[in-house]
Amino acid sequence: MTAVSTGPATQVVERTFGDIRIRSTRATGGVLSLTAGAGMLSVHGVRRGRVAVRGGSSPFEITQNGALLMSDSSAMAAVLRPSDLVSITLALPPGETVSPGVRVAAGGETLLSGVIAFAAEVVLAVDREAMGVPHPHIELLIRDMVARLLTVEAVQEAPNPMRRALSVILRMHADPALSSRRIAEAVNLSVRQLERQFHAQGTTIAREVRHARLDAAVRLLSEDPTGTSSIDEIAHRVGFSGGSPLARAMVREGLPAPSVVRMGVRLAG
Repeated sequence: MTAVSTGPATQVVERTFGDIRIRSTRATGGVLSLTAGAGMLSVHGVRRGRVAVRGGSSPFEITQNGALLMSDSSAMAAVLRPSDLVSITLALPPGETVSPGVRVAAGGETLLSGVIAFAAEVVLAVDREAMGVPHPHIELLIRDMVARLLTVEAVQEAPNPMRRALSVILRMHADPALSSRRIAEAVNLSVRQLERQFHAQGTTIAREVRHARLDAAVRLLSEDPTGTSSIDEIAHRVGFSGGSPLARAMVREGLPAPSVVRMGVRLAG
């Protein structure tokens, strides 16, 4: 992945974590040239500002907390107003494919903002000389978040009720009373009918609710490395009943414990 600017000067910071590369680009204008090679996936998120992307079938614009996905393709991004972009690139896992091209990421504001915020935090805060080696959990967390983006992308090809259900989950995940029944009622299906659609995409309603809550928790933990809010408080804010259920859910998904996520960002600083 490259992000080369023409026109006004840009500020670029780039770090690697295993085989994942993250780049933070601050641009006041000009054009960014973006590429992603064969077998590679790039996520380019906008934390601030507005860019117009030309690549693929038609041009489109991306604003705050929006992102584009690229694989085996290139694009030009004109900076329409001063912008901060965060770019993540990684090799696709064996056996997994992504359609080549350039397109707007379909992750929804909660998921996309979490991925972008966490990546920006670690790329800007990391001091490689002080750490000696990259923190081992950062690669795992970013890879997991990107995998969820791809899951949401796959869901976009699913029937409309499933897309609506995912939108409900992303919007209401922080409600501890959110249930499969409430989600199914919101899209006018029975729980069994909706579960069948999720199963067809290799997931479940409960899993997507858990993923939405975990993504929000990781984002809040990474934004609060000094512990202004307790882990219990963060757990309640994202829909868990407390810190212990949050920790169990993270272990179940193969993620580091909440305290380890927070410590990783703190050590990075």
